[in-house]
Amino acid sequence: MNYPTEQQSISIPISAKFRDTALQFAQEQPNPEKAKQVYLNTLAVQVINNYLQLLDISTTIEASYSWDYWGRMGADVADLLLTGIGHLECRYIRTGDHICHIPPEVWHHRFGYVVVEINQTCQEAQIRGFLPAVTTTEINIEQLQPLELLIEHYHQFSGVQLRQWLEGIYTSQWQSIEELALKKSPQLAFRSSKVRGFEIDTSKKVWQVIEQLYPQRSWGKILPSKLLQNSDVEVNDLLVHLLQTTDDEETRWTLAEILWTITPNHPVIAARRVMDLGMQLAGKSVALMVAILPKIDKTFAVLLRVYPMGNQIYLPTDLRLSGLYENGQPFLEVQAREKQDNYIQLKFCAELSEKFQIRVTLNNAVITEKFVI
Repeated sequence: MNYPTEQQSISIPISAKFRDTALQFAQEQPNPEKAKQVYLNTLAVQVINNYLQLLDISTTIEASYSWDYWGRMGADVADLLLTGIGHLECRYIRTGDHICHIPPEVWHHRFGYVVVEINQTCQEAQIRGFLPAVTTTEINIEQLQPLELLIEHYHQFSGVQLRQWLEGIYTSQWQSIEELALKKSPQLAFRSSKVRGFEIDTSKKVWQVIEQLYPQRSWGKILPSKLLQNSDVEVNDLLVHLLQTTDDEETRWTLAEILWTITPNHPVIAARRVMDLGMQLAGKSVALMVAILPKIDKTFAVLLRVYPMGNQIYLPTDLRLSGLYENGQPFLEVQAREKQDNYIQLKFCAELSEKFQIRVTLNNAVITEKFVI
C-alpha cells in the first residue's frame, strides 16, 4: 500500500480525568525531571487508549508496564497493552518539536510505536503517526507513517498471541481449566487423575510412570541428589528438569500432562487454556484446549484438544478438529469416532511469528480461531 507523504494527525482532547491520573503518577516520582516524564508519558498512553477504544480495539491499560508503580519508577516506559497482541509504545512530543526520543529500553518487545503531540496546556493532543519498529534513540516526525498503517499492522497480528501465554497474558475467552470447571462441572474429562491409563494420585505412582518413560536411566548418577525420590516437591522438580532437557516431544507432552494433573498452576506448564465451544457448536457441549511449550531449539510445540463437557463421556460422532495454514489449507486433521473418543488431539511444532488456524467442525457448524506464535 502506498501512503501519502503528508501526514494527517488526529486531534484528541485531554480530559481533566486524564490529567488527574497523570498527576497522581507524577507525584510518586523522586525528582521533578522524572515527574514531568511520567506525567507526559501517562497522558500519551491515555490518549492512545481513548483513540483505540473508539476504533473498538481492545486494550488492557491496567496490565501495561506504564501502569505499574515499579515499571514507571524504574524505566522510561509509555506502553499500552493491546489485548492478545502486545505492548504499543506511546511516545510524546511537545508542540513545535520535530524529534521524538525513544529510549533503548523500549526498542524490543513492542508491537509498534505511536507519537503523540501534547500542547503546552496539556489540554489537547494530536496523534502524529506510527512506526512498527525503531532502532535509534531519536526519530524525526517526518519518518512517521500514517495511522492507517497502525490499523493494518493490528489486523495482521490479530489472533491469539500464543507466545504471550508464556508470559501469563491471555484474552478473556480463554480460561484456565479450574475457571471453566467452576462454571460447568468438576467432573470435566480433562480433569482426570490418569495419564496414559496410569493413575498418578500419589508421588510413588508418578515415579512409576516416569520410570516407564525413562527405563534405562540411573537417576542416582544422572540427577542432582535434590531431585531424587523423597517427596512430592522433588517429583515436581524432576518433572520440570526432564521437561527442560528432553528432546522427544511425545515424552515432553506426557511429562507436561503429569504436571497439569498434580500441579495445575505450575509456571513451567501454565501456558494452557481452554475455550467453551458449547454455545457455538450446534448446541453440543465441548471445549477446545490449546497448550504451548517452548523447545530447546527455540521453536514451540503446540497441542490442540477437543473435550466433551457436562455429562457427556464421548465426543459427538464426526466432530472434526483441523489445523490450518494461514491461507486456510489444512495440514493436520482428526475426527471423533462414535462412542469411542473422550477427546481428540493434534500436535505440531511452529516457529516464532508463524501463523495458523484451528477449525472445529460438527455437521454444518464451524468455528475457526486464528493464532500466531
